[in-house]
Amino acid sequence: MIRILIFLLSIVFLAGVITFLASLDSRITGEAFGVIFDGPSGLIIGGLFFALLAAIYLTHKIKDIMALPAKIRARDAQSHRTRGVAALTRGLEAVAVGDASAASHHARVAHRHLDDMALTRLLSAQAAQLSGDEVAANASFGAMLEAPETEFMGLKGLYLQAISKDDRALARDYAERAFSLRPNARWAFDSVVELGLERGAWGETREAIEKARRNHLVDGQHADRGVAALLTADAYAASDSGEVKAALSEAEAALKLAPSFTPAAILAARLYAESGKIGKAAKVLETAFAVEPHPALIRLYDKIYTDEEFEKRATRLRKLAEKNQACPEAVLLQARASNLTGDWAGAMTTLESVLTGAPTAAAFALMAKAAKGLNGDEAARVWLEHAAAAPRDPRPGADGEFHLTREGWARLVRDYMETGRLSPPPLETTPAGVSAEEIRLLTAPPIPDVVAPEISEPEIGPEKGKASGAAGESGVEDDEIAASPTKEVPFTPPTESSTNDDGIRSEEEAERALAALRNRS
Repeated sequence: MIRILIFLLSIVFLAGVITFLASLDSRITGEAFGVIFDGPSGLIIGGLFFALLAAIYLTHKIKDIMALPAKIRARDAQSHRTRGVAALTRGLEAVAVGDASAASHHARVAHRHLDDMALTRLLSAQAAQLSGDEVAANASFGAMLEAPETEFMGLKGLYLQAISKDDRALARDYAERAFSLRPNARWAFDSVVELGLERGAWGETREAIEKARRNHLVDGQHADRGVAALLTADAYAASDSGEVKAALSEAEAALKLAPSFTPAAILAARLYAESGKIGKAAKVLETAFAVEPHPALIRLYDKIYTDEEFEKRATRLRKLAEKNQACPEAVLLQARASNLTGDWAGAMTTLESVLTGAPTAAAFALMAKAAKGLNGDEAARVWLEHAAAAPRDPRPGADGEFHLTREGWARLVRDYMETGRLSPPPLETTPAGVSAEEIRLLTAPPIPDVVAPEISEPEIGPEKGKASGAAGESGVEDDEIAASPTKEVPFTPPTESSTNDDGIRSEEEAERALAALRNRS
């Protein structure tokens, strides 16, 4: 509709112009190139106008004719590019399917039709990889390094080639180069971190994590945990080499990032205690225990106060338990405190909730200590047997120390950075604990052995017969023996040797304690 309106308006305008030119009465006289002309003004002006339009039209046509070869070449180029892109697409599809021959064919077609070598080199390299031609693949990936737009892809291809050949040094070089080129590339970051952990390059790995943090590739929480774990690994290495000042400095830096990281807390507290800063050591352990309870924290906390009186030590253990009352370790602390003060029955009552759940060797050891104090060595035997059969604590450092290998530190750094745990969860379920009824039976006081006296045949005289008859009349039989009353076990206060250590944290220690008890019996 609009086009029709424009067409009609154009006709009206043209008719108006012609009418206007025809209505002019004047004449134009002139001379050009020796030719004298004279005519109506409207005719001459109209002729000049149409001559201008004809010149414009002819100019455009001549221009189109001159541009025709270029258009033909552009059309051919577009046709080649269309075929090349189609071949590139089919080639990438063949790579995804795993068809090496089809990928190679389409790579050659794409290379023939496309001028952009960057697009075809990747396909050629992947096709060579599929067909097992490592030389051609390396050549293609190497050629990609020459162009800035394909350098990163070439580095990734060469990295994968080096990994497949188990050339870790070359793979590390490619990964570091790719990470410096694209700091936001996840695969490059993961590769740099993994290869750094493999060779124990804790400092270089920390720098990679900090760089990833700056480029928002890793969030702050994960970065803090990873850097803290790496600082702790360096701190333990410095401690083992006798560099106490450097070890303490790195452990403190780790605790600033992750105050609950148990290995760092243990090392820092131990170094503080060795330098006489008991209060500072205790504060570090209490802070870590409040967030993430661990057996090593309990052992070192009790150890730094081992010279104090039992009542003071018990009070400190109870205060530590209050820092995190919901954890099983808090129950063990309460039981440990009861054993220190000689409250054997209280220790047994406290431990019952742990023993009926998922008890460890430490829980059974504390129960054995309480049973021994209340009812003697024989009462402790069954709990020592339970302690020997109890599963080990799967957490690193459960024995109180973190003596990890380089591989062990690498695994701990990975797990703690990603999950906040010191180790993966156990593969097996924890065996069921002891039932409440069994606990009551095992903690009952032992029944004393009663030896029946030998009874000889008495001679029956007149008087004795009368007495016998009187006894018979009173309803008391000759063979009735009154049971002796049960002898109560007197309370024995704990001694230094009996309370200084609860002793059992592993199956080996439990077995040694059980063997010693059997030898004494």
